[in-house]
Formats: sequence, structure tokens, C-alpha cells
Amino acid sequence: MVAEVVTSQEPQPPVVGVPSSARATGQFGVIVFLASDVMLFAAFFAAYFLLRASNTPWPPDDVELDVPRALAATLVLVASSFTFVAAERAGVRPDGGRLMRRWLLVTMALGLAFLVNQLLEYASLDFGADSHPYGSVYYLLTGLHGLHVTAGIAAIGLLFVRAARAREHRDIATWEGGVSLFWHLVDVVWILVFTTIWVVQ
Repeated sequence: MVAEVVTSQEPQPPVVGVPSSARATGQFGVIVFLASDVMLFAAFFAAYFLLRASNTPWPPDDVELDVPRALAATLVLVASSFTFVAAERAGVRPDGGRLMRRWLLVTMALGLAFLVNQLLEYASLDFGADSHPYGSVYYLLTGLHGLHVTAGIAAIGLLFVRAARAREHRDIATWEGGVSLFWHLVDVVWILVFTTIWVVQ
């Protein structure tokens, strides 16, 4: 009887979790990606100022930009960073998953509003990408940023799905951190774009 009791207590397999080294590797990968993205935008900004220095007048006479409209769009995009932070804070609270997902939806809505405004602004402009060097760099710089906003909205959508399926917040913490860094970078880059094109000109 004693032998049966002893042999019945078989060792249990250890609980498998996500190693901290794997999380650190994922975060490092995100940082490397964002650094390469920053260098990409830096090249476009350099092209803008190079063309600005070698073309007169700058901007050309047929360029009339709506500064208040661009400022309003900037405020919308900046607000989306705050709503994302609100989503992150809600996610770490007990039973805060539903509130987190709501804030993510608000963030996506603000990003979509920014994109719609950008497309409407394109339709209202009297110049195109092939009109002159200013038109080329304007559409390339703002278009590249618009693609990043689109990618960010898609990433937030995936985060929303993962948050809805996750049992605990720590299951999505690494993904959430990467999306957060990307989205905040998109906002910071737009502030630089707005300052360069609409303020400094």
C-alpha cells in the first residue's frame, strides 16, 4: 500500500511561460525597426530641405495650404496618443479589459478621422505630385506618413482582437508595448511634418 502511494505521486511538468529573454528580444526588435523607420523619414526630411534650398519661390505660387485644417488634424492625431495611453492603463487594472478595448476603438476612430481628412485635403489641392519639386516631396512625405498611420490602425485592430481573446493582460503586454511605441512615433513624426510643411514652409 505504501509503495502504491509513493509511486502514484509522479512529478508534474513545470509551468511553461514566456521567458523574459524572449520578451527582451521582442522589444529590442521593435526598437531596431523603429530606428530604421526614423532614418527613413530623416532621408525624406533631408530631401525636403535640400529642395527648399535650391528652388525659389518655396512653396510655389500655386500652393495654398490650409494651416488651421492641418492644425486640427494634428490635434486629432495627438489626442489618439492619449487615448492609447488610457487603453494601456485600463488594461492593467482588474477587469479593465472591456474599457481597454473601448479606448482602442476610440484611438482607431481618431486615426481614421486623420486619414479621411488627409484624403480630402489631397482632393482640394491645386497641385499634384508631378507639378513641381514641392509637389513631389509634399505628397511623398505626407503619403509615407499616411501609410504609417494606416499600418498603425491595423496593428491596433490586431491588438484589439488579441485583447478580446487574452485571458490575462500579460498575455498581450509585449505586443501592446510594440504597438504603443509605433503609434507614438507616428504621432511625433507627424508633428515634425506639420512643423516643416505648414509652419516653417
